[in-house]
Order: sequence, then C-alpha cells, then structure tokens
Amino acid sequence: MMIRSLILFLFIVCSPLLRAVEGMWVPLFLEKLNADEMRALGMRITPEDIFSFEKASLKDAVVIFGGGCTGEMLSAQGLLMTNHHCGYGQIQSHSSVENDLLTKGFWAMSREQELKNPGLSVTFIRYMADVTDRVINDKVIGENIQTLIREYKKEYPNYDFEVKAFYYGNQYIIIGKESFRDVRLVGTPPSAIGKYGSDTDNWMWPRHTGDFMFFRVYADKDNNPADYSADNVPYQPRKHLTVSAKGVKEGDFTMVFGFPGSTQQYLPAREIEYITEVYNPERIEVRDVLLGNLNRRMRESDEVRIQYAAKYARIANAWKKWRGENIGIRESKGIERKENLEFEFRRQLLSNPEWNDRYGYVLDSLNHYYASIVPFNRVRNYYIEVGIQGVEALRMMREIIVATRQAEEGKIDLDTWKSRVEKSLGALKKDYSIEADQEAFATLLPLYLKRLDDLAPMRIIEMDKANNGNWEVLAERAFNDKFFTRFILGFNEKTKLKAFSKAMNKNPLFEVASTMTDHYFSVVAPTWGELQSSIERHQKTYMEALMTVFSENRFYPDANFTLRVAYGQVEGFAPLDAVHYHWQTTDQGILEKYIPGDYEFDLPKDLVHLLENEDFGKYANEDGRLPVCFVASNHTTGGNSGSPVLNADGHLIGINFDRAWEGTMSDLNYDIKRCRNIMVDARYILWVVDVYAGAGYLLDEMDIDW
Repeated sequence: MMIRSLILFLFIVCSPLLRAVEGMWVPLFLEKLNADEMRALGMRITPEDIFSFEKASLKDAVVIFGGGCTGEMLSAQGLLMTNHHCGYGQIQSHSSVENDLLTKGFWAMSREQELKNPGLSVTFIRYMADVTDRVINDKVIGENIQTLIREYKKEYPNYDFEVKAFYYGNQYIIIGKESFRDVRLVGTPPSAIGKYGSDTDNWMWPRHTGDFMFFRVYADKDNNPADYSADNVPYQPRKHLTVSAKGVKEGDFTMVFGFPGSTQQYLPAREIEYITEVYNPERIEVRDVLLGNLNRRMRESDEVRIQYAAKYARIANAWKKWRGENIGIRESKGIERKENLEFEFRRQLLSNPEWNDRYGYVLDSLNHYYASIVPFNRVRNYYIEVGIQGVEALRMMREIIVATRQAEEGKIDLDTWKSRVEKSLGALKKDYSIEADQEAFATLLPLYLKRLDDLAPMRIIEMDKANNGNWEVLAERAFNDKFFTRFILGFNEKTKLKAFSKAMNKNPLFEVASTMTDHYFSVVAPTWGELQSSIERHQKTYMEALMTVFSENRFYPDANFTLRVAYGQVEGFAPLDAVHYHWQTTDQGILEKYIPGDYEFDLPKDLVHLLENEDFGKYANEDGRLPVCFVASNHTTGGNSGSPVLNADGHLIGINFDRAWEGTMSDLNYDIKRCRNIMVDARYILWVVDVYAGAGYLLDEMDIDW
C-alpha cells in the first residue's frame, strides 16, 4: 500500500527520551505536525505567521541565494543578508591585487556605489501544494509531473514551477518560485571578520566569525524581476524581517528557516559503513594533497590567493566536513544505532505476515545493491575528485574534446565550436594558475592510479608504465607544449580547427581527459546507473516500509533544497568526557585567538583598537561584553548557510553559518547530545556595520527591536 500522506509522529532512531527537536520540517504542514511542540518550546507566533499564501508571512522574507545558500530580506528597500562565505565568489570577482575587497572589505555608501553581479539571482517561494495523488496516479510519474507543471504555469505565468520528491518518492510537492536577477553587492566585512579563523576554525566551536554580508535586490519600476538596468529600483518585498537587538539567553526558542541541501537520514547501516570507511577516506586523501598544494601557493602569492580563494574554501569545506562526519558516526555509534533499528524492523515484520510478505525482502535487497555499487562508486568518486574537481585543465578538456570531435564530424559548425571552446576556456581568463594546476596533475594522477589499481583505465596505466611513474615529466609536457601555450592560451577567432585538433591529440591532457571520460561513461556509468536505479527503487520501498511498520512515529523528509523549518533551543553541549561548551562567544575570544600577521587569525588594527577599548555601545550584553556567536539545537545542513535564525516572536536574532565539528554526522545520524548549529549573533552584526564599518545608514532602513 503506497504511503501518500505524512505520518504523524517523529521517528527517533536513537531514543524516545531525547527532546523532539530533530528534523527539517516542510512549512506547509507545520500546523498539523509541529505547532504544539513549537509552542511548548516557547514559540509565540502562529504557523500562519511563518507560512501562508493568504497573507504576507515569514516565508516571503526568506530566499534562495544563488544556487546553494539561503538569504533573508531585512528592509522594505530590498536589503538582503546572507553569509560572507555564500557571497565569497562575488567578493572575489570584484577583487584584484590592486583593489583587494577580500582583505579590506567593502561598503557602498550610496546606491550608485553598489556593485552588480552578473549571473547572481535570488529566488522567493510563492506557492507549495501536496500533489502526491496526481503524480503517482497510473505510475506515469514523469508525464504526470510535466502535466502538472504546465497546468500551474498556465494559472501562474510569472512563476517557475518544479515538482520535488519527498521520502524517496512516497510524496510529491509542487513549488512555485519567482527569481530576481539584479542583485548588487552592498557591504561586506573584511575576511579577517567574515572568515576569521579560516580553515582551522571551520566547523568548530567556539567560533568568533562574523560570517555575514549584504546585497540589495532590484526590480523594474513595477516591482517585477528584471535583468540588470540602471533604471531598476530597489525591490519591495512582501515581508522583511525585524531584527532583534535584545539578544538571546540559554533555553530560548530558536527557529532556522531556510533551504537545507541534502541529508540521508534513512540509509541502512551498511551504506553508512561504506560512506565512512570507504568513500570519505578516499575523497579526503585526494583533497589532502590538493589543498596542501594550493595552501602553499596561496600563502606565497597574493595573486594566487585571490584567484583560488573561493575554490579553496569550497574544496576545504567538504574535506573537513567528511573528516568530522567519520568521527561523529564513530563517537555516536551511528552504525550500531542503525543496526538496532534494523533488528527491530525485522522483528516487527516477522510478527506481521502481511508486512513480511510485502516488505520482508527489501532490506536484504537494498544491502545487496549498496554492496554491488561500491567499486563503481569508487571509480566515480576518483573521476570527480581528480578529473573534475582536482585538475581544472582536465575538466576544461572534456567539453573541448566533445566540441572538437563534433566539429570534425560536421555535427556543429565552426562558430559553434569556437563558442564552446571559448566558454570552456573561460576559467583561464581569471582565477587560474597554470603552475598550480600543473602540480595538481603531477600529484593527483599517481594517487588516482595507486588507489584504483586494476579499476583504473588501461591507457592511463600504460602511460604510467611508459613514463616510469614520473607524472611530473608528463605534467611538464602537458602544460608547456604547443597545444597549451599556443592553442589554449592563445585561442582566438583565427584558430584553425585542423591545427587545433592535431596539436590536441598529441597532448597528455587530451590522452588523460579522453581516457578517463570514455572509461567512465562507457564502462562505469551504465552499470552505476542501473545499480543506482535499483537502489532508489528499493530505498523508496524501504522508506514506505519504515513508515508503515513504525506508524506510531512521525517522520521528517530528508533535505532536498526545499524550504524547511528547524526548531530548537539555545543551548551548549558536552560532546566528550570532561568537555562542556558554553552556548555563546564574545569579543574576548576574538582577541584571545588574534595572531598578528597570521594567515587565519590576523585582525585589522582598527578592529583591535575598538575591541581592546571595549567600544561596544548599545550592542554589549548584560555583562558588558560584545556577543559574537551562539549555538542552538536546530537541525541544519549545507544550504542552511545564510538562513535567518528567529526567536519566539519571529524576529531575527542571528544568521546561521555552520555546524559544530562533533555533530557533522547529522546528515546521516542526528544526535542531539552532539549536534549544534552555529550562528552569528545579530548584535555583533549590527556592531560591525555601525561601529566598525561606519555604515550605520544600513541600520536606518532596518526595523530593529531595541
């Protein structure tokens, strides 16, 4: 029997004694599923205040920022706040050695000084509805989804619609969106504030990072989305948040409203074992080498530091998260907890013949497919980590090879070929170091071969033997021969296809890129795709089985970058024996970590002066200290970066930006004893803008509850 509606009680894998704050809940169902619990924790607003189509609600102040973060509207004049690390790429794009906004920060003191950001958009959620019955009707899911989208688009022509699967396809929700494409940079603190602690403090608590920045959303004269134009005016949102300057205290209700990216809470124990014991260690090892190379070069050169700032941060973020995830799974006994669940699941099936007939096979079959896909996942991971993420020239070559082959076969004309090659070469125009990429090629390919062994493509194994394993020589040839120095770096409208192709086919980059790509798509991808489809079918059935067998419990869907509510309380935590973390940090910790001239913990002299003189004004707490960050028990993940953190009255008390290292396994196994989200305190944000940056005019357009 297909499960077509939400089950009403939380499925707590570990213990029914834990407080029920776990979960990333769909706001469409708050009244039905969560309202009583949220009120018990202290919430004073209603679910309709949070999410409504009948009136302006908090959902109208929360946006998708770019392609993977959350932001919030803070004024009636389109002022938007998100994390510094979410807008890092935009800061970098406006930076150069001569005008280094990453280091010195930026504050537009007038609308005319705000900086445009081509390609950046923010997206509002305008509509949501459960359409499960329409989608799964007659099992023609793909066709039903397209029919639904056409119907809704006809009724709401200004919105873009998508249908998202929840609970592995046991529920479907249609979502209407409206995107604004003129988004301008308003203000950002220097990286010494916005990225204070850099990689050492990333994922860590206690934290002293001011991870925030401001943009402004623009619209046409009728308040509708429009491409950038000097005639555009600040967008007037349906709702903007009130900022609370009253602070927080331990035990206060907190709510994170945003777009969590991806979690996998309902995997079987064996797959979590593969993730933590096979996949994560291999990906970590590749990134260890890549990050070590880049870190050294970025410290040696300001040009390279600016070129690779955003890329390094992105690569390092997942690398450190995977390391913490492995530790967290071990320390929280995540695999054992899943095994205990599965034991009870099997016991319940045996006690009910109907359930056993319907679901008795599913867990064993699911484990079989997860085991079968391991070698294919390993090759896939190395292909991504080395051939796409690691060596940028190999990623670039994939499209160039395809376009060149199609041009030679007459499938595309020369203008199209040149356009596609130029697009692939775009990364070389800025934010690229040939020397850094050459080193990545020389150091990552041997690792790729060593770890994959006989799973690696035969042609690359032959290249390795022919060069006695000396990939530095191959790298020298690849990045310094005529193809790269003349045809790649000097590509223009006069470049001839025949000469380009001839030179390309003699270059080691071509051999490696084409071999890895052909091997992946001809040998790995077909079987991987078949196994993945089987996994998805069985995971859907397993999810249905869990919701049937444990029908007295309440389930939240895995994150899938849709609008969610997570709620909890301000509270510290004690993840290890004799270790207890306080719930808040202050200015004192900033100075305690301060190391003049250090890559991660240096501070601007004017900031040090203000902190040493305790010039905190009205932003100090009751102890006279400047609050910086705090933690709470909200269930968050990637995508929640930039999410507003709201108090019991729905006022903004902070901005979410990270999770504590001890709880990064929360994507797979949430444990409230260890899992905390990390937020910048609103008072620190206001202080930095007003006192440090002298941009208090931004506060004038905010609604602030003093």
